[in-house]
Amino acid sequence: MAETETSRSDETTLVVDAHTHVIARDHQLYPLRPHGVDLGSGRERRPADWFRVHPVTVEALLDELDGAGVDRAVLVQAFGAYGYDNGYCAHAATSHPRRTTSVCIVDPHQDDAPARLGYWVRERGVRVVRLFAIGDAQETWLSERPGLALLGAAQELGIPVVVTVGAHQLPQLARALEEFPGLAVALDHCGFPDLREGPPYRAASSLFELAPRANLRLEVSGLILRQIQQAGGRPRDFVAALAAEFGARRLLWGSDYPQTHDRSYAELVSICREAADDLGAEDRAWYLGRTAVELWPELGHHQESR
Repeated sequence: MAETETSRSDETTLVVDAHTHVIARDHQLYPLRPHGVDLGSGRERRPADWFRVHPVTVEALLDELDGAGVDRAVLVQAFGAYGYDNGYCAHAATSHPRRTTSVCIVDPHQDDAPARLGYWVRERGVRVVRLFAIGDAQETWLSERPGLALLGAAQELGIPVVVTVGAHQLPQLARALEEFPGLAVALDHCGFPDLREGPPYRAASSLFELAPRANLRLEVSGLILRQIQQAGGRPRDFVAALAAEFGARRLLWGSDYPQTHDRSYAELVSICREAADDLGAEDRAWYLGRTAVELWPELGHHQESR
């Protein structure tokens, strides 16, 4: 795509970062709750302390957005930092409703998980639930009763779902998508596929096999695009392959900042933008922001303000 066409498209498109995290400065009001992940073998993997090394408040994040030409952000509950306590994430979004929306996490293994989700949505203004199943010792729950109960609750509440799973769990996601064909679902980090071999991405076949599931969207994250670069590949090849199989209207991007912070926010945004350079202007507009607004219409309000 010519540079002039790309620039013109970006100037007229609402740009939405669909995957950011925020950390409160006040640890008394919003205490950190570092959340280990039980791997089911007597070991516990402690989360990396990115939230101590590189914490970013919502106000600081909005400053970063301004500097990088990004209009809106989806604030995703930082599981490693806060676990299931969505307090700061919810507060941050309701404090800046023109530019942000929030994604909560509830413990699927609690019997009252659907009711807890209802609280965060109805009482605290959360607009999305994140089903965080990666690394869970009971990681088959997504397509079993706990996951299906939360998916059903999300459908009743009229909110989308973000799913965080590994590539080996994608068959479970396929079963869940089949159970709820009318529920909009976004897949975090594209399910962490193996992309090291490059096109045609045969090792990522379980991801591409999900293309017929029309209710699935893919979040193309800065983390995944950096891994492609580190393996000597081109992120634009991966995004073009996704667009060819899924359609660009089902793609959205997310920086994963500040959990991913080995480079500046502006550099992460640049990687995500450039990954769409082989898309036409209309497809690029969907990837940059329209798909996110379709999932979260509140982000499309007040388009005149940044």
